[in-house]
Amino acid sequence: MPHLATTRRTAALAAAVGLALATGGCGAGSEPPASAATATGTAEPRSAVSGGPAELPTFDPSSAVGTYAEEFPPDLFPMPEDALLLASSARAAPAPKRSKGSKATSPPMTQVTLNLASSRPTKKVVAQVEKILVGQGFEQIEAPESSGLTAQTAFVRVSEAKSGEVQESLIVGVLDDGERRLATISGTVRTP
Repeated sequence: MPHLATTRRTAALAAAVGLALATGGCGAGSEPPASAATATGTAEPRSAVSGGPAELPTFDPSSAVGTYAEEFPPDLFPMPEDALLLASSARAAPAPKRSKGSKATSPPMTQVTLNLASSRPTKKVVAQVEKILVGQGFEQIEAPESSGLTAQTAFVRVSEAKSGEVQESLIVGVLDDGERRLATISGTVRTP
């Protein structure tokens, strides 16, 4: 029976990492690491890519493996203590359609995804994410159904721009595979 549990755990981990990479794409890994302050005060996140192949396949230039993607807002989400950055993605969000006769333009928005792994318990991972995002001015709100995740929550930040109200939203999902927690933070934020 222990072998079956290990097999299931490995399959769940592989599925979660595959989903994370499919959601965020795979980058070449050759992008320079973005400098960002972390909870432990280091300038760069620990990389999941070390000692691996010299080149990784490139599927989406807006994504990166083991580091922040080139357009990822560097101050949005500093790495939590004891977290490993698996992959990230950032790309310009499509501009919303203007209403007929309106001259106001919406500020540029960026669609982001950040995939992390942590050995901390699920509740502590969610608490770390909450502390970081609330510190960035986000408010925690009720999330949609978790669809098989161990935990899920959502955050929103509303600000004013010349064109009116701007709403940024992030959803956070955590999967506990038994050995570690895999967290995905994904949504749309204002481009810095």
